[in-house]
Amino acid sequence: MEGIKLWYLHCLLQRDQTRKTGLEHFVEAIRDIEQDCRDSYEEQIDMSTDDFVEMLVVDGCFIIELFRKSSGEVPTEEEDPVFHKSWMRTTLINDLLLLENQLPWRVLDRLFDLTRETSAGNDIHTRSRSLPEITIQYFQEYSLGMHLLDQVRLIKHPAQVQTLQLDIQHPWANGASGSKHLLDFIRNSLIGSYGSDDAHEPLSWSPIPSATELEGSRVMLARGRKNDDMLNITFEHGVLRIPPIRVYKNGESLFRNLVAYEQCETTTGVSKYASYAVLLDHLIKTKEDVELLVKRGVIENFGDDMAWLLNNLSNGIIVYNFTYRRIYEDLNKFYDTLEQVAC
Repeated sequence: MEGIKLWYLHCLLQRDQTRKTGLEHFVEAIRDIEQDCRDSYEEQIDMSTDDFVEMLVVDGCFIIELFRKSSGEVPTEEEDPVFHKSWMRTTLINDLLLLENQLPWRVLDRLFDLTRETSAGNDIHTRSRSLPEITIQYFQEYSLGMHLLDQVRLIKHPAQVQTLQLDIQHPWANGASGSKHLLDFIRNSLIGSYGSDDAHEPLSWSPIPSATELEGSRVMLARGRKNDDMLNITFEHGVLRIPPIRVYKNGESLFRNLVAYEQCETTTGVSKYASYAVLLDHLIKTKEDVELLVKRGVIENFGDDMAWLLNNLSNGIIVYNFTYRRIYEDLNKFYDTLEQVAC
């Protein structure tokens, strides 16, 4: 993998090289923010300044060049070691989203700005896209699944959201420059404007019945709007609405990485994805629960192991602040009332 990173760095350095796009300039630019970068990691980085800065420059230039090639901003060579091997692209996407592989966003942002003119070429009519834009374009090709997983809204054609596999909600509006790293950028963008009044509510809550138990008591299960935020689950007038769930082969990996990051992130104290996983765990206990949700249009693709997958997403998860506590309270109260009437 190191050989591929160096090959990409060489491609970047050889293209329209100027005084500001030389390797020494990159190194100095990142050396200026070395301490901030070290502080962004949870654990102490046991590397010398030279080695640490070199790692940041090589990895950062590789990621930026990868995104630009994917977006078409720079050409892809015939001998490119990534784009002519489909398995390599899938492997890279998985690796880029691993919590342990995260690079400080500030590094990407600074290297991106230093190389922006180079990538745009000499055409004055060419508008070089922003770092959030090329990041979106790279990940929108990824079958993330889970509607998280079915979400990158096209920047120029928002009406085409239903054709995409990842819908990131206008990342520039969410302060992309404040992101800590790629995974943080994707998490913040996926959450979008969705919020919860329950962010600082007590930790305890009572589980809700499964999907088949709810419908058996005349609680209606319904599909939410297709372009809704995946987290925007509502319960009103006896109807539990859940945005469509699509699970692809790579979706579980990203979801678990997002949850893992959330578990390590201590500044917000909010567990949005962990809460979502717990809710699915309570709703889906058996294959019959999955089949019912498929019938109601909530789950859009169905496999034999779907119940196991969705039922095990919350394994090992600690929920600090349960996002859906009020929905649980209202739903359980409504369910208990129906049960009493039935008796």
